[in-house]
Amino acid sequence: MTVKIIRNGLTHALSFRPAVFYVIPLIPCLTYSVYFSGFVIQFLIEKMGMIGFLPPPYGYYVTDVVVAAAIGVATGLCVGPLIPVCSHWLARFSILQLLLHVSVLALALSSQCFPYSNLAPKRVVFQHTLVTTDANRIVNSSYGFAVLDSNSLSFLFKYAPEVAKGLYTGKELSFETTDMSSRETWLGSFPVSLLFSQTLKFPARSDGIFKHYRYFPHLSIYKPHTISSDRSRRVYLEFSLGDLEEVWVTILNITGPLSSWSFADNILPDPEIVDGGPPSYMLRLSGTSQANWTFWLEASSSDDLRVEVAVVDQVLDDEVERLKGLFPDWADVATYSSFMSSYIF
Repeated sequence: MTVKIIRNGLTHALSFRPAVFYVIPLIPCLTYSVYFSGFVIQFLIEKMGMIGFLPPPYGYYVTDVVVAAAIGVATGLCVGPLIPVCSHWLARFSILQLLLHVSVLALALSSQCFPYSNLAPKRVVFQHTLVTTDANRIVNSSYGFAVLDSNSLSFLFKYAPEVAKGLYTGKELSFETTDMSSRETWLGSFPVSLLFSQTLKFPARSDGIFKHYRYFPHLSIYKPHTISSDRSRRVYLEFSLGDLEEVWVTILNITGPLSSWSFADNILPDPEIVDGGPPSYMLRLSGTSQANWTFWLEASSSDDLRVEVAVVDQVLDDEVERLKGLFPDWADVATYSSFMSSYIF
């Protein structure tokens, strides 16, 4: 069977038999290409939603451009081999007009759709920060919020007004008077906290946590320090988690002239430098322990060693539970308590 097409006064005969022989061997390859491309695009879209908040105005479009480029490449790989067969149909002006109108209509409709749902939620981090001193004293308490995509916290509170009213007990939220939380506040979530570009801090009560715990994490010296012949100083420390029950992770951020420690065969990792700050050595301890941890830190000089401790616990007080319940279903909220303290040795 042949089809005759008149083009520029000439008659061209297109046979279906060569086209069929050309397409049939491609079916397994095209099927796998569609499956693999769909998997890659779905994975890419999920990861693009977790790259962090990028500064506007270009931050709103970076992820869309990356996803669009990936979809274009995937479409070319899946449809490209069929172009020699169907090019004479696609080249018609009416077909091009139809594709253009469908694209414009899809853009117009997609811009009116809400970008989040139960299956594709907006990821929000809600941290109750408790700054402690000694073993049972809280000197500061605050709520911290952060997001992991290009829609900032103003977008979140605009479409979740109940949360904003809950934070201000019925008053209207004003971003001009709201404090930005420092990066040090998010030590417990390091290195995920590097994805946070905009974070907000709100004052919070601390008495609710005493219903669950009496003693908090603290660091202390359990025997006098020693000085070696090369003038290096070794400090012996003991770390207690208090009576915390559901500890997820403990982070120790050590700055100063640290030359060795009792972890990892006394080998120091490469230091972390964040926002031009001093070199920091990060130590991560997972889970809980029935006994206190004892270890030593060695300084190469008499200068002070500064240790910042952040313990992430999954127990929430009643007020935090209430605020978490105010978030809509399209927000996936990771909520935890972070006990922070600082020491100089």
